[in-house]
Amino acid sequence: MVSLMGRGIVITTITVAGAEASVSAPLHQHAVTQIESGAADAVCFTPEGGGRWVLAAPTDVLLVDEAALRTIEPDLILRIRGLSGPADPRTAMLDLQWRLNMNGHRVLALDGPTTPRRQTTVGDEQRRVSAVLTALTILPGSALRGPLTSAAELYLVAGALEHASVDTSALDLQRSPGGDGVSTMSVPASGVAASMGLDAALDGIEAAARTRASLQLRRRVPDRALTPLMESAVAHLVGAESAAEQARLAGLLDVCGIRPALAEPIHVLVVAPDTGPARERADRLAESLGAGVTVRFVRTGTQQVKEPGRTLDLPLHEQATWADVIVLIAATFDELPGAGRSEAPLVVDLSTLDVIAWLLDGPPSGHRSNALQAMVTRADLVLAGDVRQRDLLLGALAGQVRVNSAVYDEDPSLMSLVRTDDDGRALADFCRRPVRAADSNLPPFVPPTKPGNMALAVKYLREGGPSVLAERVAGRIKRVSTQRASRKTR
Repeated sequence: MVSLMGRGIVITTITVAGAEASVSAPLHQHAVTQIESGAADAVCFTPEGGGRWVLAAPTDVLLVDEAALRTIEPDLILRIRGLSGPADPRTAMLDLQWRLNMNGHRVLALDGPTTPRRQTTVGDEQRRVSAVLTALTILPGSALRGPLTSAAELYLVAGALEHASVDTSALDLQRSPGGDGVSTMSVPASGVAASMGLDAALDGIEAAARTRASLQLRRRVPDRALTPLMESAVAHLVGAESAAEQARLAGLLDVCGIRPALAEPIHVLVVAPDTGPARERADRLAESLGAGVTVRFVRTGTQQVKEPGRTLDLPLHEQATWADVIVLIAATFDELPGAGRSEAPLVVDLSTLDVIAWLLDGPPSGHRSNALQAMVTRADLVLAGDVRQRDLLLGALAGQVRVNSAVYDEDPSLMSLVRTDDDGRALADFCRRPVRAADSNLPPFVPPTKPGNMALAVKYLREGGPSVLAERVAGRIKRVSTQRASRKTR
């Protein structure tokens, strides 16, 4: 069911096939309000939802902004609705929520009922296990995939044998005394359903690898921003709902060595000068982030790598790969080798600079204009010192085709791409949950052979000052907006 709500957002309701639970009108309206206001991109209804953020939670009904579904394969939605061959709709619903989070969308859980899982056939259980293991093959990043999948396999296969009351001691080749002559063991069909599901998942491993490659290429949020929610999501996937089941799963996660990765704080790398307003802003950022984040600094003057209270003897060129999010404060790519090629979300913080003066005071060669052009081409968030500077940077971004339909459709205000940030709150919020820009997965922009937009900006400044530049910027934004509107009406 699709409905048009409020300010033009299209909200889609996705319901699990065979679900009987319904959502009350007041609860439904509350969920719609959360999406309309921009507080959430999707809302699920689950026991003890409590208004918390989730990576994946059991639910019969999901309300979601239709714009968030553009990068989701349609067959996944059909599997949830029971319209695409043999599948496990409930696992597909969990899979969808995880993918939404990977793509930069937040899923809010509200209190609501779910239909209890009915007694299943061996075939149903086989499909469930296969779907769970396939999901854990494609969704986590490289560091987490192997250990999570191993823990899930152990939990599902051993759990099936245990629930079928199978005496697994016959499988212990080191039993003492005797018993080595026992060559057969009877196992109910329910006890081997998980093993059959594992076998089915292995049969589909090539297709899963292709899906994984596509998903990981499109992801916009690093895994370490999602790990605080991950153990709960895995528990729901494998069906560990009781306290005893969750404890058993936790033990397997420990055995498989995944606990350190799940507990590792997000890595924030801040590149800033050694002194001045930019240094002060960097220090305030570190103080405001607090626990749950590891902050590392690169000082542009000394090229030293530091963490609060100590200097690290680490190569500078390795820092971009360490980071989950990179923050350049009054700095350029020249100060951090590899930053421009990194896949980590990138903030270009120019709030402490007078950008116009910085450009005009640079060498005639246009080095600074080229440096700024490179940064705004790659940046996921640009921070400006005031509204005038924001207009200038919007023009620069428009010149690099960063003001495009992907960004505009997700956020017509463009505040998610470039904004003012006097108190540093927007910067800190981004570092806690970094998200690549909506156009980060589009083909790279090929610059024209004529003079670059930053070089032209400096030319206009030198010839006519800020008023001429502002006029040119306004014209560029107007042309881009007109072209976008024309494309939408075709």
